[in-house]
Amino acid sequence: MTPKRKKRRSRVVEIGSSPFTAKIYTIQRKDGYPQFTVAWKEGGGRKTRSFACMDEARMVAQQTVVRLQNGGLVDEVTKRDIELLRYCERTAENLGVTLAAAIEEWASARKVAGETALSDAVRFYQANRTDLLPVRSLEQVASEFLESRCASGASDVYVRRSREYLTRFTGQVSGNIGDVTVAEINRYLQSQETLGPVSKNTIRRTLVTMFGFAKRQGYLHPDKQTAAELSEPFKQPDTEIEIFTVEEIGKLQLTAHSRLLPLVAIGAFAGIRSAEIRRLHWEDIKWDRGHIELAGRKTKTRARRLVPLTDNLKEWLAPWRHESGPVIAMKSVSGALTVLGDKAGIEGGWRKNALRHSYISYRVAETGDVARTALEAGNSPEMIFRHYREVVDEESAKEWFSILPPEGWAPKELPWPIRERIRKALEERGIDSGNEA
Repeated sequence: MTPKRKKRRSRVVEIGSSPFTAKIYTIQRKDGYPQFTVAWKEGGGRKTRSFACMDEARMVAQQTVVRLQNGGLVDEVTKRDIELLRYCERTAENLGVTLAAAIEEWASARKVAGETALSDAVRFYQANRTDLLPVRSLEQVASEFLESRCASGASDVYVRRSREYLTRFTGQVSGNIGDVTVAEINRYLQSQETLGPVSKNTIRRTLVTMFGFAKRQGYLHPDKQTAAELSEPFKQPDTEIEIFTVEEIGKLQLTAHSRLLPLVAIGAFAGIRSAEIRRLHWEDIKWDRGHIELAGRKTKTRARRLVPLTDNLKEWLAPWRHESGPVIAMKSVSGALTVLGDKAGIEGGWRKNALRHSYISYRVAETGDVARTALEAGNSPEMIFRHYREVVDEESAKEWFSILPPEGWAPKELPWPIRERIRKALEERGIDSGNEA
């Protein structure tokens, strides 16, 4: 007789208390996997649900008991709900916070951000952070800036004046350059009561340049205007420009020493700034092409410029046509120009910037073309139209660009090689110079 197989007995876990209970039966299926069945009484009948996971069966059993105790008002949790809950808990845990803390922080941020997406708000914050920028004091940046100006070939005068302006500024305003405010810069500039608006604007431009240098070095936010840029410029009153007359420039040319005359001639008949002339070499004068070439590194605006070499300017510079090297070798010309104005008998003495002002005024009158003159002079058409238009008449302009040196004339105290070259050239033309060069 075949023995009877023993019936598989299940383990039972009871959840809740009478009359609201649910039981979990654990049995081994034929395929070897366990099965967890939740059974409870509801609505006069017996109900069951089977699961492959004990945790899920236990969760459903607990919720079923709670639902029965509350009259069936609690919704059942699905396996998907459980998985989602565990995912959220793991995510919060990886960030070092609890799920409850994460939800609280999210809700607070959501309230502040309003309709803005939190991801957009975070990106904006990251892009505008200043605490990640290197810390540099004003003194450090000023020192680095001046070193960079020297290395880039800026003039000694520019570096000296910039150092003076920045030393005074850092003496009154200190701290990290990233913490300097617009109000602090405005207060400093306004406190310079002994200076006029032109000088204050010059200091402001120096600060703007230095703060721009700091931005390029990564010390300031790359996409924001600097405090110096946002500071307020000072309104400069319009001043009447001063020029030389045709008679006065003739006296100046004939009185000038040979070391100074090229500056006077080029300033008067080419309108090049004195500082730019001091950077010129004789090789920059293209005699056959009819222009003077100023490389960008030699101009105030850092833009290459071609200036017409007029016929009368060629005549005044003829003694140096075969020379090379710097046009002006003098270390300082301001004092010499003052002496020149007195020696030439100019009423009121030498007039600052009058050579350039004269050229632009006479050139505009001669050509009637403001834009062309602006290009030649390295200035803006608006500035020229505002200050130089209708200063002189066309007849005076023709006289100005027709001023020539006297026949057989030579600049005073020319170096011997140049003097000899001129003497021989005059002899070949049958002219006795009669002039002790």
